[in-house]
Amino acid sequence: MTPGATKKLVLSKEGESPPPSNIALAIASLGIVFGDIGTSPLYTLKACFNSSSLGVSATIESVFGVLSLIFWALLLVLTLKYVTVLLRAQFQGEGGIFAMLSLIKRAGSEKGRAVRSAVILLVAICGAALLYGDGVVTPSISVLSAAEGLESISSKFDNYIVPIAIVVLLGLFLWQRVGTQRIAIIFSPIMIAWFVAIGVFGLMSIVKTPQILEAVNPGYAIDLFQAQPWRAFILLSLVVLCITGGEALYADLGQFNRRSITIAWCGIVWPCLLLNYFGQGAWLLGQTHAGKWGLPAAETDMGNPFFQIIPEMFSWPMIGLALLAAVIASQAIITGLFSLTRQAIQIGLLPFMRVVHTSGEKEGQIYLPAINRAMGVGCVLAVLIFLTPEHLAAAYGVAVTTVMTTTTILLAVVAKKVWKWPTLGIAPMILVFIAVDLAFLGANLFKIPEGGWFPLVIAFMMILLMTTWRAGRAALAKQHPEAIEPLSDFLTQIPVAQPARVPGTGVFLTAMKDTTPSSLVSLYKRMPVLHERVIIMSMVPSPVARLPRSKQLDMEELGQGFCHVEGHHGYLQVPNVPRLLQLARNRGLEIDMEHLSYFTRREIIMTGGDSSMWLWRKGLFAWMARNASSMTDVFELPSEQVVEIGLRVDV
Repeated sequence: MTPGATKKLVLSKEGESPPPSNIALAIASLGIVFGDIGTSPLYTLKACFNSSSLGVSATIESVFGVLSLIFWALLLVLTLKYVTVLLRAQFQGEGGIFAMLSLIKRAGSEKGRAVRSAVILLVAICGAALLYGDGVVTPSISVLSAAEGLESISSKFDNYIVPIAIVVLLGLFLWQRVGTQRIAIIFSPIMIAWFVAIGVFGLMSIVKTPQILEAVNPGYAIDLFQAQPWRAFILLSLVVLCITGGEALYADLGQFNRRSITIAWCGIVWPCLLLNYFGQGAWLLGQTHAGKWGLPAAETDMGNPFFQIIPEMFSWPMIGLALLAAVIASQAIITGLFSLTRQAIQIGLLPFMRVVHTSGEKEGQIYLPAINRAMGVGCVLAVLIFLTPEHLAAAYGVAVTTVMTTTTILLAVVAKKVWKWPTLGIAPMILVFIAVDLAFLGANLFKIPEGGWFPLVIAFMMILLMTTWRAGRAALAKQHPEAIEPLSDFLTQIPVAQPARVPGTGVFLTAMKDTTPSSLVSLYKRMPVLHERVIIMSMVPSPVARLPRSKQLDMEELGQGFCHVEGHHGYLQVPNVPRLLQLARNRGLEIDMEHLSYFTRREIIMTGGDSSMWLWRKGLFAWMARNASSMTDVFELPSEQVVEIGLRVDV
């Protein structure tokens, strides 16, 4: 029995008592879900007009064209694709690529079609792995861009931008352990202030140059492509920065719910983003020579349009607020990857690792220490490698556009096989979404030599880990199938065999109540000796946050000195086996707590088998198995009382 099989991760259902109101969740989501999207104005237009190799010069035509592209990208990708359609694709309240995969599997649409099932699984794995790459770049570019605002005040801060960014990032990841709920309480008011501020300053700039509102006309984007087709196409790799929070938004669905996220997006986030982008565009128009229409802007570095539209008296407060918002921006992708990793564990793509629940109201609010540490190290490395937001912008977009494309492919399968939508209704929608995704993806492929390789390397590592773990478990199941012996059959053998009984109590853990624990079977075959008291222990998780003591324990005497103890725990309660046994003893169960031993089984992976896996992948699988959480850690067993039945298995 493996730890992953023992501790089943149960997803919560919306509507559990007492549920927070949708308005309250919408406010909380501002500090968790929309940080990434909300801080995109910090760097999007600056990258579009200040990047010598990828951007364009700030002319009247290009300003209108870029603003038109941004407006329609926000409308088509975020509002229509993610908020309107994708948020419907939830599996037991959870969102993300693996939630879509679970929906497809539950529908049974791929039964008997192994090749198609394998392709869908591979698409999901690639999409999820790329999201990890995006998750390292997002906090880095957000924090660096905010810290760079200090340069707008004085050049003396130039040498301190990178150290400040690293300190802020380290503080962010150290703070994750307090949980999403507590973070949201602090972050949400800050993000409300942020969205209101960027909306107000954007509106103030628009009032000075209201002509910029004409950019909602898609004709300006079309004109830009007609005038400079190749340059406009490459420009899409920078325009995509305005929508890079879409996947995190969908992955964070389990942290909140569809209605609350929709309310927050339509009520405050989307309007304020548009006001700020158009406000920056209005300022850029004002930079043309003598304000004459049709003339190019000065061929100089105009700085960051985001900070340029802020009145001087608000510069310092907005830099501080921008830095806080950048920290919060990282939260969306971090919490999204926590949810994504838990889903990967559930479907057997990653080994079991510690999952900490942080909320008594939403089971989906979790914290994974191992993932948190890995992301923290990755973000610091990204800052040290790229040093500036402009260089990070080259690394940003490749991964997320690929994720968006894979998500659209899976959406087509969900709409057809799960939702049973008619093909004529699905085809136009998917064609529009995939055309937009492929356009952004194609443009970003040219950024790979300039930095796009970085998230791809991270994604490749995650693909390697997930496929290796899945292949290794499959090889073990094929070469060493675990014999399932009903507990009733085992008990009938005892009076006949009359094994020797030794003093004390032996506790054997099992995932299934009616099955003999594999550790007991392995031990008895080699040493036909039993304790005077044998307890078969199984743990059953509950979808509620906490269970009272009266509901945490069920006991059943089985005869022959055997007893079955079934422990129950809420998702906020640690499945502490010793504590439950003490509770059973207090209720009258005869247990010798002083002479008690816990027996667990642990597979020792060897690489000398004849499976088709390459030797280096066997070694990687063995390393992952060694570093997976053990049953001793999962169930808080006292290590001095644990006897591990090691089983050497070859792959």
